[in-house]
Amino acid sequence: MKWIQILACLGLMIGCAHEQPQGSKQSNMNKRSDDLNVDVAIEKALENKDYRLLLTQGRRPVSPGLEHIPIEELKDRCGTKFLTGMGDVIKSTAEKKARVAKYNFAKAYNLKMYAICQKATDKHNKV
Repeated sequence: MKWIQILACLGLMIGCAHEQPQGSKQSNMNKRSDDLNVDVAIEKALENKDYRLLLTQGRRPVSPGLEHIPIEELKDRCGTKFLTGMGDVIKSTAEKKARVAKYNFAKAYNLKMYAICQKATDKHNKV
């Protein structure tokens, strides 16, 4: 099972690295656009006081960007919700690209939201 996880991570990293040489200008524009989308998603979540973190679906859910923290700990502290379209089966190159984009979005979202959640829960626990 551990080898499957390692191979899956390597596949994602190779897929990401393979798509990089499109041109630095376009990459920077896409990065800024992705950052804006993450910021908008976080703003919407905070309006509803929703600190839940994103998980991939499948046999073994993963919290992108926070893989080093047990999921039960994340659930207890911030709550979690599943990303749609992130199951175990990838049928085409287009699905693979979409999955990589969703994973990268979820990673950026989770890293920012986890920091916010930590501050919010620390304040709540001190009161």
